[in-house]
Amino acid sequence: MTKKDLFDGLNYIDDQIIEEAQPTGESAGYSDEIYVKNHETHHGGKEDKSRKKHKKFARAAKALATVAAVLVVAVLGTEVVRLNNRIDELETKTANVISQNNAQNNVYAGIKSGAKLGDYEAASDYGKLYDVVKKAEASIRDTAFGELLESADATGIVSDLSSTNKQESKQESAANTEYSTTNVMTEGVDESDVVKTDGKYIYMVEDGQISITDISKGEPGEETLFRPDFEVPSDTVEELYISDGKMLIISNHAGDKDETICYSYDIADPTKPVLIGKARQDGFYNTSRKIGNTVYVFSDTYIKTSDMKKNVALQEDNLEKWVPQVNGKVISYDCFYIGEDTYSGTVISSFDVDKPDKTIDAKCIMNNSGEVYVSSNAMYLYHSDWSASRELTKISKISFEDGVMKTGETTSVNGYLNDKFAINEQGGYLYVLPTSNTGSQPVNSLHVLDKDMKEVGVINEIARGESIYAARFVGKYVYFITYRQTDPLFVADISDPTSPKLLGELEVSGFSEYLHMWDDTHVLGIGYGDSQQSKIKLTMFDVSNPTKPVEVSQKLIDSSESWSNEFVYNYKAILADPEKNLIGFAANDYYLFSYDSENGFSLLEQQALTYKNTDGYRGIYKDNDFYVAGNGEIKHFKLAE
Repeated sequence: MTKKDLFDGLNYIDDQIIEEAQPTGESAGYSDEIYVKNHETHHGGKEDKSRKKHKKFARAAKALATVAAVLVVAVLGTEVVRLNNRIDELETKTANVISQNNAQNNVYAGIKSGAKLGDYEAASDYGKLYDVVKKAEASIRDTAFGELLESADATGIVSDLSSTNKQESKQESAANTEYSTTNVMTEGVDESDVVKTDGKYIYMVEDGQISITDISKGEPGEETLFRPDFEVPSDTVEELYISDGKMLIISNHAGDKDETICYSYDIADPTKPVLIGKARQDGFYNTSRKIGNTVYVFSDTYIKTSDMKKNVALQEDNLEKWVPQVNGKVISYDCFYIGEDTYSGTVISSFDVDKPDKTIDAKCIMNNSGEVYVSSNAMYLYHSDWSASRELTKISKISFEDGVMKTGETTSVNGYLNDKFAINEQGGYLYVLPTSNTGSQPVNSLHVLDKDMKEVGVINEIARGESIYAARFVGKYVYFITYRQTDPLFVADISDPTSPKLLGELEVSGFSEYLHMWDDTHVLGIGYGDSQQSKIKLTMFDVSNPTKPVEVSQKLIDSSESWSNEFVYNYKAILADPEKNLIGFAANDYYLFSYDSENGFSLLEQQALTYKNTDGYRGIYKDNDFYVAGNGEIKHFKLAE
């Protein structure tokens, strides 16, 4: 046998396998009904043609590799390397054919919304996704951190590593009951939390279940303990939504892989919730938003090929073993946006709370996971990016309407975002306040980006040596706090997006972690009075003259014995309601203040809490009844009328 004979035979087998793998007839254009979870067969129980061809291909490919190896050893000897390269080329070629076949057969209901997300490109097939993940896996295994990740993955830890902004609104029921709602980033965009109320009941996450307490008569009444329809007892309740007679419970499910599961219940009778349905997606829960009846869920996913070879991984029966899924269906290849060599990303899905099992749209951005900011019509995914040997913040914009997501552009700015409120959209522009540590000292900047994520305005060299700790965008102004040894409040005019200007600054002791617009001329700050964080500080700034802000009042609270102060990193733990004149937060005890220009901050109530780790406590009101709820307990008292 000559080399020509062998390669002629190899090419013949090559052509036969490619022909067998090509879709024909029915397999060239399946409808949505052909897909069934767990790949159940259709058409009277008969196995479909495409699957038979894939199996035949797999057998032929395996036989080819075996025959070729024998022939190489017996005849060619010195041609081992060239022939192995040929086999590798053949495997890649045929794997791509399978991937294209799977692409035609894919019936995921996601809506195609563009080939690009800035420099992220939609995958042309599952083979492209596999290549990126495999490259990232190989790269990380070569590091000590890779060994740590492999160890963490075995224990299910990996996933966890990875407009006017009116933060406290109130609602009124048909009976004109006034009650507080969750402190959110964007007005009209609801956020899940561990405690919610509808003005009649308090719903509280409590040790894997929901405590539902009747407050219709003011005093906390009968309590119902409700445990969701978990798939396994170890599932956890993360957060929940309450609105329009529905309760949506968000859970983390740890099984063969991490999943985020959303359970939707009808609570016409809150003591007897009735399951409507559930939505599920791969990945560990990150955050969510709810606009009207539409819910957007973000989870951090970690794709692992389980060392499957490419031609095996791309077979239809194996896709679900490594490709992230939403509601039991693998996400369509063209809904994966790839721009980096990484095996981790953010899964985004949308659904109607009344029809949770009917996915509206889904995407997966291979961005190493990160943070999310959501306006009323767009979501911005951002994360630290070190690809340029310095820290950048990479920001991707996805517009949406009624659950349908439309990809936009991606850009980056120098530095990192140290506060969740340091990014904001209003008037069609995105404003970003990063801090950069690339030089000898930190320095800050303000960037204004248009709808296409192009920079149209910038202020550089803000407060060199300081870092941004808190920010608030309101109308034509942005207020932000930087910190090193003092607490400067800066005011910038952003009324002209193309020419933002610093107007004034004020230096006071301590630093604020949270800012809230109190009225047209005052900004509330909540933070610490000293660098040791032994005293909590309430500050009221007068910004009636933006060029000369003034601290008009302050209040210090001893926090030396506080085990944790959730308000520092979670704005939802803060109650700030100017109309009701209430400022509340937990720090060892629960503190409730009011404010007026003559007396400054006045303590209305100080409630001792059972648990000194104060994470999870929320202050809410209904008319003149006030409740401190969290960790399985509810404190109640009356507000002065």
